Amino acid sequence: MPNPLFSTYTQGENRVTSTVIAVLEHVNNQLAEDILEALTDESDLSLVSFDNQVTGVDSVPDAAIKSSTALWFETKTSRDAVDKEQLENHLHALDEDKTELQRLIVLTPDARLPDEVDAINDERIVWANFDSLIDTIETVLERDVGNAEASMSVPTEREAFLLRELSRFLYDEDLVSGKEDRVLVVAARKAWPEYQEHGLYFCQANRSFKPVDHLAFYTDAEIKTAVPSVTDAIESIELTEETVRNHPDLSQSQREQLLDAVTQFRKEGSERYGETEKVIFLRDSIELNHPVKNDKTASDSDRTVAFVQGHRYVSFSKLRNSPEYTTELEDSD
Repeated sequence: MPNPLFSTYTQGENRVTSTVIAVLEHVNNQLAEDILEALTDESDLSLVSFDNQVTGVDSVPDAAIKSSTALWFETKTSRDAVDKEQLENHLHALDEDKTELQRLIVLTPDARLPDEVDAINDERIVWANFDSLIDTIETVLERDVGNAEASMSVPTEREAFLLRELSRFLYDEDLVSGKEDRVLVVAARKAWPEYQEHGLYFCQANRSFKPVDHLAFYTDAEIKTAVPSVTDAIESIELTEETVRNHPDLSQSQREQLLDAVTQFRKEGSERYGETEKVIFLRDSIELNHPVKNDKTASDSDRTVAFVQGHRYVSFSKLRNSPEYTTELEDSD
């Protein structure tokens, strides 16, 4: 069902672009700038106006964001659909713009840089895919008041809701790469023993993840050997017996499984009990030959750093081969 929060444009490209622009317009400027800076690999963007379907000379980009910076968007919702002549027309139209910093952002679902973009020798053109936009949104949603740097903006509850809905919209539009070869690896100091005990993964309610078929656990400086498959998820549920018994979206087997876990949380005095959380249902799938040891180091030293902070993604095909070290998975995010 289409989300009524978002655009009513009928053409796919216009609908997607206007939805992205609408969300950026309705979060605070610092958050919008953080997202766009990550997407364009720029710093110190200054945003004022958000416009859809801007008309230029022989050029109608899908959207523009303007101030002393002009960011024009050309969005494609199909793979291998970039038109070189169209991009060149946009760049010619940008020549008439008087802003100090100009960028043409080509946003596509392609897995690699389109040849049509690569063929244009103009520093103003920037390509990004929807995977990178989702990654940026997830990074922003991971922020909280306790761990965000002073320069970072932490999304309000309303802003986080809009960003999560944008992620879901992009998934529903089939603009993000396939889930078959992607594994969600979670930081699992608590989650690993909980999975061993209950076969479930608990986290912040409505937490946004890319679609995946498998989940893995990182703790004790290693990825554990169990890589269960994801069977279902409940985005938000209060972890009490009464709520679980009466929740309409649980199957009977899920209800029994979750009720057993919640009852044990209550008996143990667990801090999970009574909290509202997301629950991912898991099923035994593959077992690695051995744990994958972390050998990730800081970029500026030989100091070992955590392979996972919060969560990340790795290639299922690489992980199932039981690599010795996490660096063998580094290129698969």
